[in-house]
Amino acid sequence: MVGVAVIGLGVYGEVHARTYAAIPGVELVGVCDVREARAEALASELGCKAFVDYAALLAEPGVDAVSVALPDHLHAEVAIAVLNAGKHALVEKPLAIEPAQCMAMIRAADTNGVRLMTDFAQRWSPPIQHAKSAIAAGRLGDIQLIYYRVHDTIFVPTKMLSWGGDSTVAWFLASHCLDNLLWLFDARSAYAGGPGDTISRIRTLKRARVLAGLGYPTADFYLTTLEWASGMVTTIENCWILPESGPTVFDMKMEFIGSTGSLLVDGSHNRMVELQSDKAEYLDTTAYLDIFGVPWGFATESIKHFVAALAAGSTPRVDGIDGLAVTRLIQAMETSAATEMPVEIDWNPYDTDMASG
Repeated sequence: MVGVAVIGLGVYGEVHARTYAAIPGVELVGVCDVREARAEALASELGCKAFVDYAALLAEPGVDAVSVALPDHLHAEVAIAVLNAGKHALVEKPLAIEPAQCMAMIRAADTNGVRLMTDFAQRWSPPIQHAKSAIAAGRLGDIQLIYYRVHDTIFVPTKMLSWGGDSTVAWFLASHCLDNLLWLFDARSAYAGGPGDTISRIRTLKRARVLAGLGYPTADFYLTTLEWASGMVTTIENCWILPESGPTVFDMKMEFIGSTGSLLVDGSHNRMVELQSDKAEYLDTTAYLDIFGVPWGFATESIKHFVAALAAGSTPRVDGIDGLAVTRLIQAMETSAATEMPVEIDWNPYDTDMASG
């Protein structure tokens, strides 16, 4: 039996708690949130203890592992405390917003002999898995150009997240895009001298007008170009100012153009399920659903993988070093946007020996 707990009960924290509560061989020991009523209500529903102080939760007997599902800028302090308490940690993406924080988490995990996993759940997404298989099988030939768009409606930074103004759409959405691309093209192996591809240059533009005008001090969008060592070019678009009137809260499209084939992905507007009520809605059929009371979908698969790896004594597929790489690359995006110049990536973002900044 693996005893688990969740710190932070926002949108994804609840997904973590409900998923753990439904996994055979896993005991949800407790949930923690500064909103006491929120913690009490979910704990009562799921049959576990409620906490408002994460230190008290970490002292609770039977807790082997903890999900940290707090706002981006609050991950580091809490995750380090979890790891130093000798608990395994699953930390929502991004792992942290500073490389030094990521390194502190990685070292804490190593020092205490526990596992650290970054929850890049979209690696389990069916469209991303299809893309990985097609690329690995050579069905597209040599990839030349990729267009990757993930947008959110303005509902997300202004209403869904209480902390939208304290983050950016780069941390919230580009972190997924970067991790997916690094994984699709085996970048971690390539940076270590193995097969795959590496990023050689990043150029980013951003603008902060719409949300700033509403009192949210965060950028409306990031437009990023990645140049790869192979000559491949990738354009990534991330914004969170789409109108709320749209049929889905997010817009996800990908196009891979290779020397012998292409692949198109519509992860949001494929109209597999369309609900007509006060407005048309395209319902998500892959990320999170309740199937006969059991959480299902790729958002739950990464969580299930985490506890399965712990039960088996194995290393999770995604670790803290993967989180470190993405944090460093987003910082490179910010540098490029601030200077309006490209940033040369002549360093290994996975290198745990390089200077943290």
